[in-house]
Amino acid sequence: MIVLGAVLPHPPVLLGEIGRGHEREAQATLDAYGVVAGRLHELEVSRLLMISTHGIVTLNRFHILAARLSGNMSRFDAPDVSFGRDIDHQLTDTVSKRAAEADVPLTAAAQWEESDHSLGVPLRLLEDAVPDRIAVVGISFRRPEEHLRFGKAISAALSDIEEPTAVLASGDAVHTLSDASAYGHHRRADEVQQQYESALRAWDPEALCAIDEDLRREVDESVISSTLILMGALHGSDANPHILASEHHWGVGYVTSLIEVTPSLSPPFGGRC
Repeated sequence: MIVLGAVLPHPPVLLGEIGRGHEREAQATLDAYGVVAGRLHELEVSRLLMISTHGIVTLNRFHILAARLSGNMSRFDAPDVSFGRDIDHQLTDTVSKRAAEADVPLTAAAQWEESDHSLGVPLRLLEDAVPDRIAVVGISFRRPEEHLRFGKAISAALSDIEEPTAVLASGDAVHTLSDASAYGHHRRADEVQQQYESALRAWDPEALCAIDEDLRREVDESVISSTLILMGALHGSDANPHILASEHHWGVGYVTSLIEVTPSLSPPFGGRC
């Protein structure tokens, strides 16, 4: 039974061992992480699925981790900062089964990207609010609609789970908001950032699917795909999103959102997406 969703940014600088004081520039984001951790504790979440954007990302398939997650932050000059979790095989097997039934191309992976900070940062910041065993899936380069469809297969899988379950979508939004970004500044970056935040507030997957894919690549955003999987996973529930923090430090959009969930008999969206 799904009880909570969240969108979580993952800049490594949020970790004190890497930020070395600069993490305090994003204090609102750190505080928002604390709110998410608090709700996971309050709801006694015992099953959790994380959506990665920097694990295994391929053109035609989604991937799900079938073995223990183990990684570190050596890519960010912090090899002693590690993260890991055992795999919730029941949840993983159920997601794989439902994806196959829905004809969603999903491959089980025995290994994951060791430096996947889209998992490492949330796991370090949420600490013991995350169960000892989790399920992990990744985005792909498939169409936006396919991410939503994968999410709906996850929704069907979660309906088979009785324990309180949460879905966490990791992702940084637009990476070209100002010249402070290592990726430079794109003149339409603010436009896409605002479109994303508006669609998230309205819980409108069709609006996310409608954002031009070429423009998404040009402004270098990496949160829409994971958010669409999350929206699909909450299909069949009344989702009440709250943007806890939206900070644009270092030229990148960092949006932290908590999605409270109320079971519903009617699907919250339909249409072409």
